[in-house]
Amino acid sequence: MGTNFHFLASEWGTFFERATKAEQLVITDPRASLAYSRMALELAVNWMYSNDEELTSPYDTSLNSLITDQVFKEQFNHKLYNEIHLIRKAGNLALHNKRVSDVDSHTVIEYLFYFAKWFAKSYAKEVSNDIGLFDWDLIPKEGHDALTKKQLAQLQDKLDTEKSTFQKRLADSAEKNRLLEEKNELFRKQLEALQEQIEANKAVANTQDEVHHPRNEYETRKYFIDVLLREAGWDLAGIKDKEFKVQYMPKSTNTSETGYVDYVLWDDDGLPLALVEAKKTLESVSKGENQAQLYADSLEKMYGRRPVMYYSNGFETYLWDDQFYKRSRPVHGFYTKQELQTLMYRRTHRKDIRTAEVDESIAGRLYQLRSVKSIAEHFAGTDKSTGNLIGTNRGALLVLATGTGKTRTSIALSKMMLEANWVKRVLFLADRKSLVSQAKSNFVKFLPEHSSVNLLKEKDNPDARFAFSTYQTMMGLIDSSKDDDKRFYGVGHFDLIIVDEAHRSIYKKYQAIFEYFDGLFLGLTATPKNSIDKNTYAIFGLADKSPTDAYTFQEAVANKHLVPYRTVSAPTKFLREGIRYDELSDEEKEEFEEEILDGEKATGNEWIASNELYQWLFNRDTTIKTLQFILKNGIKKRGGEELGKTIFFARNKKHAQFLKDIFMELDKERFGNDYVKVITHGEPKAEEFIKRFCDEEKDRLPQIAISVDMMDTGIDAPSCVNLVFYKPVKSYAKFWQMIGRGSRLRPDLFGVGKDKERFLIFDLCGNFEFFKENPDGIETSSQKSLTEIVFGLKLRLAEHLKTDAFRGNIDLQEFRMELLDGLHTEVSNLNKDRFDVKMRMQIVLEYGSENRELWNHLSKKDIKIIEEALAPLVKPAKGDVDLARFYDKLLYTLIIKALETPNRAEFVSSFTIPISKVAVISKKLLKKTTIPEVKEKEGLISKPLEEVFWKKNGVAHLEEIRKGIRNLVKYIDPTDQKYVTTDFEDSLYESQVTTSDYVNEPPITLNPPFTNNLHRLKELIRANKNNLTISRIRKGETITEKELQSLEAILFTDGIKKDEIENEIGEQLNLVQFVISLMGLSADRVDEAFAKFINQYQLNSVQIQFLDTIKLFLTKNGKIDPTKLYDSPFRNYHSFGIDGVFDEAQADTIFEIISDLNGSQSV
Repeated sequence: MGTNFHFLASEWGTFFERATKAEQLVITDPRASLAYSRMALELAVNWMYSNDEELTSPYDTSLNSLITDQVFKEQFNHKLYNEIHLIRKAGNLALHNKRVSDVDSHTVIEYLFYFAKWFAKSYAKEVSNDIGLFDWDLIPKEGHDALTKKQLAQLQDKLDTEKSTFQKRLADSAEKNRLLEEKNELFRKQLEALQEQIEANKAVANTQDEVHHPRNEYETRKYFIDVLLREAGWDLAGIKDKEFKVQYMPKSTNTSETGYVDYVLWDDDGLPLALVEAKKTLESVSKGENQAQLYADSLEKMYGRRPVMYYSNGFETYLWDDQFYKRSRPVHGFYTKQELQTLMYRRTHRKDIRTAEVDESIAGRLYQLRSVKSIAEHFAGTDKSTGNLIGTNRGALLVLATGTGKTRTSIALSKMMLEANWVKRVLFLADRKSLVSQAKSNFVKFLPEHSSVNLLKEKDNPDARFAFSTYQTMMGLIDSSKDDDKRFYGVGHFDLIIVDEAHRSIYKKYQAIFEYFDGLFLGLTATPKNSIDKNTYAIFGLADKSPTDAYTFQEAVANKHLVPYRTVSAPTKFLREGIRYDELSDEEKEEFEEEILDGEKATGNEWIASNELYQWLFNRDTTIKTLQFILKNGIKKRGGEELGKTIFFARNKKHAQFLKDIFMELDKERFGNDYVKVITHGEPKAEEFIKRFCDEEKDRLPQIAISVDMMDTGIDAPSCVNLVFYKPVKSYAKFWQMIGRGSRLRPDLFGVGKDKERFLIFDLCGNFEFFKENPDGIETSSQKSLTEIVFGLKLRLAEHLKTDAFRGNIDLQEFRMELLDGLHTEVSNLNKDRFDVKMRMQIVLEYGSENRELWNHLSKKDIKIIEEALAPLVKPAKGDVDLARFYDKLLYTLIIKALETPNRAEFVSSFTIPISKVAVISKKLLKKTTIPEVKEKEGLISKPLEEVFWKKNGVAHLEEIRKGIRNLVKYIDPTDQKYVTTDFEDSLYESQVTTSDYVNEPPITLNPPFTNNLHRLKELIRANKNNLTISRIRKGETITEKELQSLEAILFTDGIKKDEIENEIGEQLNLVQFVISLMGLSADRVDEAFAKFINQYQLNSVQIQFLDTIKLFLTKNGKIDPTKLYDSPFRNYHSFGIDGVFDEAQADTIFEIISDLNGSQSV
């Protein structure tokens, strides 16, 4: 019997057997054929790793791992490589009992043939020239019966066993060859020559495949859509699934009034759920919109239900549910049947969240209710044509000051949207494990009836109502699979994605997550709205500086929802001015020369800048003096002897440990390892000690936490009363996050009725001064990986060499071509199975594949696309280390600077620091000459240590050391940089310490003896504000005569007489009214008065804000004149005041509430 794979028989018997078996079963047993094709591919790939010197087997030897290896991908042109992937994917569908058909087996056997052809052309000892095109007539039309599920499983076990035997045989052969190579120089040279011939053969094989391999690009794209649909669980095996004929098409499009829908996705009841319109790759995907709409019209007439519409060209896919959204949106995959069924259910069961009730037991403060309502009004709208409820926006950003309940607000919103049938599953994302755990605890506390899963710790539960994860974990889950190629989380799995601390988490490193999931997005942040990056607003679909709702730190302090801070600026001389050699004592100068100058004699001009303190130089005396000052002046625990809960923000981990070590020396009877704890990323069990520090149920150690960045965000520690800023901060967003660690309320912290009223910030590095001069701070750009930075430097260098100044230099132009070749290869070899690459597939193929020439003529627009869309996708090569990429960065930077600075003396003097870093790496490598690879290049490694090297013209010598040394730096020991500890005497003058309050309280002055009694009474009431009776008066509670008499006994003493007060005011004193007018009603009393009204009438956000202003009047003045509701500031909401914001019934109710509050001020 003839076969298309005859050319494999003589050299690769097992590969030949499996390939021919797959060929024989294409028609009679497609599932078994696909399984054999996959197994044939796996054997061939294993053979390549054992026999091709260019390939190194990874730790994970699964087929997916082997074919996604970077070096493996580089062997093929991109079209052939994609087909190799489809062989694996289709084989997995078959082996995991997903529906497959002879269409799959026909497609895959052809893919396998062209891979086998490439394989033979590359590796055969004698290359056959009679391998033509695939001959479909050689596929048998009849054969054995199809295998059962059990037989298929047995077949897989048998093939796996054979594979293991085959792999062992390959490994034994490779080991035998390695030993021969070590002993026999001639054999080694023969292998090298063979490898050279293989590389030449592969180049020819790739060229021939591109020229002689017939491909239908449209069919390939359509098959790709097939695979995506099946990954989402759509079998596509039904007679109505593909090319479905529809009636009622407009005559203008087809006189027969019929059409054929590419794909229809059906419900279990026989009604259409969705349709997919596939367009040709070269056509704009938008051309599919009108066609999809006409097909949806036809299906609706035929079945009485309008399907969801998808239209795709293979690169881009759009979803349009025109029954709820007026416009389509891009998606990166297809919904499962269950997810589409949920969309259909919502069409008749979705409620208007704008009028839905908010659970006040979760988020009952007015600003929280307003925030929930603002989001609801942002997500929902009313169709102006039909009056129906529709969806409008799909992203919202909530700016709430730290400590005001961002998480609680999101929980209340989630509950409301669940009950209104807007969402079924919610994903909560944060960038730190501690924040994930904290969020889950809060959700479980308030919504215990719903299932939750912490994806960092717990077993996968895709049906959980709430899922909690870090960005890193979710990236892995999206790209991993439950059963190989079945996505764990599809694009439609989550309906609401909550992004915690959006100010720091949403940068492009993880932006792919937000593009992948097709859900509603809610960002939460405490960063002041003017400091949020405009790209963050854009991700949520918002205009710059326009969050969906905001509640500022200033408002929260004014409303007594947060406590204010007092800053204590206490920098020492060294922290402010640095350390000057000529100002040290003789003994200290000797220490300076020994410790800092490595024994060299000082010139007298040496100066250690203040910003270097605690980077690498740690001075004991500075630390001791600052810690003693903080221990003396910090807010103490209720006993008054022990420092209250305190967080130190250190410069780095070394600094954090140094601070702890000094603490241990200061008071050995109090400070121990449990009392003072370093809590940083990488510290074992750091999360547990954060939990203990924040524990409000028990008074637990540690009492003092020293952190770098881990505790500046999202840590809920109400008992924290001291913050120490022991590092300079430039980012305004980070600055406010750090402040937020101390601002939470804590009732009874210092005893019953003695609440936390403020917290202290010890600013040792002039941060508050910096932000007075730089109100916006200096925001860092989103962090780029070393790989992305190096990619950008190579691109910048290549473009720089394109300028007229270098065009005539042949060597530099060859260097430019080499750079561009490398950049193009990196893009071409991106793993097309990664979800973030798939989302940029059109751009990847446009600048990758065979389009190398495009890179020679890049426009500014091209460069922008490459830098923003492609560079972040590039990953480091397998086995590459950070230090190697750091070396690339150093050298490429120096090459650019050398081209820009032709004067070599100027170049050397201007770039001393990076040149020194290159020299240090060479010095470290020269200590490793016992390693043969290092010894072999000892001369090259020594070159950067000579000054003459850096003064040479050109850049070839710099590129030479980059290429020759970068792969050797992995041998350098990962030792810390040099740290120096000194004990120079520093100065901290307490007389120069300055303090300032965020909220300035009325100045306290000594009153002359003739100050009137009324003023003295007011001061006495303020001094006794925590008195139980005064507190009850402010809460609007009824006061008995006996309680009032007890209060009068306290107030009318020390010369203050009630009758004299009444003479001054000219009327009888109503003490209850007097206290309320002076101190205002309590916020809790006012909230309670209005809470029922808010939910009864389902108010919108503007109405809630109006009530918030009323509340401010009542909490400040104790009462409000109802006529004031028609004047400013209430006219700012509407020119008619209250009547323009509320209807008549609502306004009447408000007047009643105000009347009750005004009238309750009596005994």
